[in-house]
Amino acid sequence: MLKRAEWNKLADEFETSVCDVTRSDKKRQVERLVDALRLPKRNSVLVDLGCGLGTFIKQFGERFHRIVGIDFAPRMVERAKARCPKFPRITWQAMDVSRAHETFGACADLMVCMNVITSPSPARRKGLWSGVAACIKPRGLALIVVPSVESAVMVHEVEHGRPAKARAQRSGLMARSGAVQKHYARDELGEILATHGLVLQRIARLYYPWSEEGLSTPRARGAGQPWDWVCVARRRAGSRASTGKQPVMAAAALGAGATVRRAPRRAAIARRVTKRPR
Repeated sequence: MLKRAEWNKLADEFETSVCDVTRSDKKRQVERLVDALRLPKRNSVLVDLGCGLGTFIKQFGERFHRIVGIDFAPRMVERAKARCPKFPRITWQAMDVSRAHETFGACADLMVCMNVITSPSPARRKGLWSGVAACIKPRGLALIVVPSVESAVMVHEVEHGRPAKARAQRSGLMARSGAVQKHYARDELGEILATHGLVLQRIARLYYPWSEEGLSTPRARGAGQPWDWVCVARRRAGSRASTGKQPVMAAAALGAGATVRRAPRRAAIARRVTKRPR
């Protein structure tokens, strides 16, 4: 798990060292999913948890009345803010994603979380799932991207010429660019969402280039591309996330304007870090 100083360093190397999901989506799957969302026509709120350099906000932010962009690394948040200067009603904050609901409450009409919930620790993942769900309004929407274990199995066989170990396939804990991360099976993802009060509405493959895995495109005819799972889910009306905590400054935070704040406590989040092409 990367430390804060390492994430701050990665902020200056983001374009070459980190997979930016929105930027890598050459088939425009994310755009099609966002276009199909039924969001409030007035006063809609976007919360991007693990916003990176703010690519999603930059592309889709004009569709929302207010925006909250959160990432663990202060330097990452500073760069995101610099790349998204045109949004007047936006709040930036450097903090642990799992604790965002303590500050902002269930405010999101759309919560976006892309390749953040990948920690090998079950307890850490549970906290992240609970935290992101708690940021969504009842009947609000989530757009979530997670690594696919089915894709990881394919990539492993291409890279090593043999199947991944059965235990790794069952657990979803597989190495990616030298770090073990959690990958999700399609059915497993739906079950986890339901556990946290989210109803799966749509799931699709979000393809990205082989270069993001540090590999050349396989020469074998019919070889596909690696993919992540991207899903849209709705928070059930009346559902309560099991965080046990209440927001402390939700109303004030949403009205604070374009500022960068730092939370008093932080814990690192796992994000997919990719090697440069070999």
